[in-house]
Amino acid sequence: MAKIELKPLAPEEAVKFFRAKGYAVGFNWRDVWQEEHAAAFTVAKAMRVDILEDIRAAVDAGIARGITFTQFRDNLAPILQAKGWWGRQKMTDPKTGDIVNAQLGSHRRLRTIFDTNMRTSYAAGRWDRIERVKKARPFLRYVSVLDDRTRPEHRAWHGTVLPVDHPFWRTHNPPNGWNCRCTVQQLSQRDLDRRGETVSDPPPLNVRKVVDNRNDRAVDLPRGIDLGFSHNVGTARLRAFTPPPLGGLPQSFPANVTRPPLPATRSLPGDRLMPDGLSQEDYARAFLDEFGAGIGKPATFTDVVGEDLVISEDLFLDAGGNIKVTRFMRHRFVKVMARTIKDPDEIWWRWEERADKPGAFTLRRRYIARWKLDAADDQASGVSVFEWSRDGWRGVTSFAPAAGRTAAQDRYLEGQRSGMLAYRRKE
Repeated sequence: MAKIELKPLAPEEAVKFFRAKGYAVGFNWRDVWQEEHAAAFTVAKAMRVDILEDIRAAVDAGIARGITFTQFRDNLAPILQAKGWWGRQKMTDPKTGDIVNAQLGSHRRLRTIFDTNMRTSYAAGRWDRIERVKKARPFLRYVSVLDDRTRPEHRAWHGTVLPVDHPFWRTHNPPNGWNCRCTVQQLSQRDLDRRGETVSDPPPLNVRKVVDNRNDRAVDLPRGIDLGFSHNVGTARLRAFTPPPLGGLPQSFPANVTRPPLPATRSLPGDRLMPDGLSQEDYARAFLDEFGAGIGKPATFTDVVGEDLVISEDLFLDAGGNIKVTRFMRHRFVKVMARTIKDPDEIWWRWEERADKPGAFTLRRRYIARWKLDAADDQASGVSVFEWSRDGWRGVTSFAPAAGRTAAQDRYLEGQRSGMLAYRRKE
């Protein structure tokens, strides 16, 4: 495989594109389709978030620091092997229910992951630059690697010169397939005159019908382009993130798409409220007991999407090592918070840059539920939010009389629903 050349493009645009992605989980690469890859990082059969985080961090290092594939492989393979994501294993396909002999990690797969993410990130970053300077350099020239591994169609497109805004580039901006090594060259009119070139007639598309059995659909695909590649990753990124959120990275749930409504509020008995006046340890024990844990007795809880959370008193320790429940949540609602983790209405994943380590990113998992408490003296409704990441966690629970809900509370709740919707409770 040809060595990827990174020097012609400064990495800022490519890094920005890659780090703006959210997460998507798919068993088969076709489960996350075309333009969706511009908004979400995914690796087929990487169904655990920690595996996606490990692979993503390694790809990020490749793009931002320019490490070689050998370094990428040697750093990442031992991590995946230690976690058991390696070789062939029996897995259940969640779409079909079939048990398949699935290929997880391998050196060949790591090569594909590295190559595809590097090329698409640089292609998206390059498109940013193309759009910025297209008034001065309004033409693109298709450039193929002309050797014995070049696809015949890609060889035929070599040297094609068309305006930046020509429809050809909507489907044919490289990469145009697995291991595609093509690129584009941006030119001015003066460049064309100096080279003795002119604008070309657009190549024929030669569209063929390809059946995607995985998703029961037929796709019109130009010959020479692999399934899943017939889109411009740069323009797909711009569509997915228009308008971008203010003051932060673009998120995988497009800002211009209305979120689905939360499931209906559910009732909880009033005895889920803890009384005032107990010790900090008593409140911590009440929370831990919901997961079969205790002080000095941690437990691992697997949530509804299969992600593991370690439940222990460490959740409540302050900087001095003392249990401090009220520092994180209202002490009376610790059982409500536990129920939110165990039986949420929604789980959102959001990839964020760490404030203490610029350039380092962490995945935040946010559990949201709305509850109605049937207390003896009144009926209260409210929202419970629990957020977990490698940096730590926080919990927020707020209840008020059922008739006292305000617009501000509704706006707060909607503000929590951002990123990748990983789970929604069925009603």
